[in-house]
Amino acid sequence: MKLKLYNTLTREKEEFIPLMEDPNYKWEKKDFVWMYSCWPTVYYTPHIGNLRASFSADLIRNTLKYFWYPVKAVMNITDVWHLVSDADDWEDKLEKWAKRDGISAWEVAKRYEEIFMRGLEDMNIEKFDVMPRATEHIKEQIELVKLLEEKGYTYEVPWDWIYMDTSKVDDYWKLIWPNYKKRLEELKAWERVDMKGKKNATDFALWKFSMVKGKREMERDSPWWVGFPWWHIECSAMSSKYLGEQFDIHHWGSDHITIHHPNEIAQAECWFGKKPRVKYWIHNEFLQVDWGKMSKSLWNFYSLEDIKARGYSPLDLRYFYFKAQYWNFQNFTWEALDQAKSERKGLIKKINSILESNEEGENINWKEKFQEALADNINTPKLLSELHIALAKWWKYAIDAIKELEDKILKIGLFAWELSEENQVPEDIIVLAEERKKAKSEKNYALADEIREKIKDKWWLVKDNKEWYELQKI
Repeated sequence: MKLKLYNTLTREKEEFIPLMEDPNYKWEKKDFVWMYSCWPTVYYTPHIGNLRASFSADLIRNTLKYFWYPVKAVMNITDVWHLVSDADDWEDKLEKWAKRDGISAWEVAKRYEEIFMRGLEDMNIEKFDVMPRATEHIKEQIELVKLLEEKGYTYEVPWDWIYMDTSKVDDYWKLIWPNYKKRLEELKAWERVDMKGKKNATDFALWKFSMVKGKREMERDSPWWVGFPWWHIECSAMSSKYLGEQFDIHHWGSDHITIHHPNEIAQAECWFGKKPRVKYWIHNEFLQVDWGKMSKSLWNFYSLEDIKARGYSPLDLRYFYFKAQYWNFQNFTWEALDQAKSERKGLIKKINSILESNEEGENINWKEKFQEALADNINTPKLLSELHIALAKWWKYAIDAIKELEDKILKIGLFAWELSEENQVPEDIIVLAEERKKAKSEKNYALADEIREKIKDKWWLVKDNKEWYELQKI
């Protein structure tokens, strides 16, 4: 069965042929599928939209392994150099939050990196093979800027930046095409009256000079002036160090299609002279709130701690992500998360019942059905549909395939039937809940409400659904 992935570079759903199997690939030997994801920015607590991107990276990696490919996956950690806006000449986000919290920028980066790593663990996302920090790869970034300078692709604006001259890149627009004209108009609309020496609207910074009026915490010496490399250069430097001059997959959010990733392609292909720099560009779409953008700047986001504080497991959120294909928008509501929690719990109960039964059902190749869903550009809604079908008829033959799917792809605790001690419902709460259920069946709603309050006084909530109820610790 052939795995097909949507490639933003070609705008087609293509059969996945890794470089190590590609007869047209003529450079250094590849023993793995090599994959790069550019995130996180560790200046603030990641929100659940950010986590969907990490989930997508994990899903792509796991799917490749499910199709028997060996994978080497890199995810960088951007721990410096995030200006508050394009017009900001001085303060970056790390230093802004350092002032707010009364600590150093280095401590800010360390704090939020630790929060990010705990979030990965909570979501059953394994660490990536290499997770390099931008601050630990300054030398490599400077060397690449020097190489571009030697090849004549750069120009310097005194006291400001070293820029990449995109007019010398014939195919700069190839990732954005056919929407490059619209993008160019947007760039022109954003131009300030004084472009500060930029030659072209699409030119981008490689090295930023520090201002003479003050000192930033994370500035560095360089062959040009004290300053810091810009964020496009960091990804190219780290990906080339760990994955080589050409690799299989580059993944991250769709917002990078118009700026960050075209800039990565331009500088790297000019450095190394190998095209395409990356064979498959894969982008996930955004998680939205009320069908609008979720972002830290809009203060309309939820963190994983917010999810947990409302009594949900991080694995409820993981299951929720599976309900939309990675390249489509997904809308978050608490009602949708409730539904995901209920469905996940139902699957766990169904599996436990099947394991206790003797009904084997029809012997169908369920792994093949699961692979068919994943082979279609990692169609996770279809995958869940096949999973529900496999369990709906109590088919014991499906259990082995489901166990492998759980271990390699889902990782949502399907076979973790036993509750932890702290989540075990006390016997007296169960008795009250059953009394309340009986009162409701007898239409004695006043008594049912009274019992609900008794349960709440004991720090438990009772939540009704169409057929049953759930008990949740407050």
